[in-house]
Amino acid sequence: MKSKTNIFLLISFLVAIILTGWLNYQAKNRIGDLSENKEQDHDFQVCNEDRITQYYGMDTDFEGGKRAIKNKIFPELEELNYKGSGLITFRFIVNCEGEIGRFRHKATDLDMEEMAISPANIEKIEGALLKLKNWNPASNDYNTYDSYYVLNFKIRNDKLVDIF
Repeated sequence: MKSKTNIFLLISFLVAIILTGWLNYQAKNRIGDLSENKEQDHDFQVCNEDRITQYYGMDTDFEGGKRAIKNKIFPELEELNYKGSGLITFRFIVNCEGEIGRFRHKATDLDMEEMAISPANIEKIEGALLKLKNWNPASNDYNTYDSYYVLNFKIRNDKLVDIF
């Protein structure tokens, strides 16, 4: 009987160690996190590399919301020429000080196939976003946090028609 108890305790201990290791790995290696790229990200710094919250779980926003973003940058970007129709999704980080950086983008056509966008247009969109200075970082009653933010640029018939 004592031998069965020892085997049970040993198996329980091993399962606990494996589960703890797996949970620790999951907490530190989240899918979709934007890693730092010195060439792309220049001087942008996050406040806590280990805790960058997802955009859907925090109140990160631009002063005036997405409508204010659209009103400020749409006139600058609407004359750019694109090829085709689709969406350009920009994902970036708003750090705890309200600065933005680590831009990444993905463009898809109406069939959700990857779509090529000219590097010049991507640079102009990033430049327009960097001019926006009234970002409200994620916060609670005690702290502000780094978090992700997502903006979509809708392209129809080679022209930008919406930002949301």
